[in-house]
Amino acid sequence: MMDTQPDTALQHAFSLQELDTLALLTSPASVQAFLDSVPYSTEARYRSPRTVLRDRRAHCFDGALFAAAALRRLGFPPLIVDMFADNDDEHLIAPFKRDGRWGAVAKSNFVGLRYRDPVYRSLR
Repeated sequence: MMDTQPDTALQHAFSLQELDTLALLTSPASVQAFLDSVPYSTEARYRSPRTVLRDRRAHCFDGALFAAAALRRLGFPPLIVDMFADNDDEHLIAPFKRDGRWGAVAKSNFVGLRYRDPVYRSLR
């Protein structure tokens, strides 16, 4: 059960075609499925959520920003967490909370750094 209400304030920010695509994203898992369906971008450029929809490609930052916007549309607060690592690349995720537990949506070349079911008591 979702603890949230859909956010219609973003409706004006997207074209009708983009809204049609976003309408198919009805859960955090479907947002992740969309991100998994687009190729990982190795370009040194950042894409807005609208550009991710248009170009159908994203990297870690683009995916987190897109996921936060898509989750906001579903009524979740638009959150992004930037995780820094020693001797490794940083990674961004779009966390969401359902029934008091945290999950996350993310874009990565590595399967282990993508979706997390909402089973975690904290973001740590």
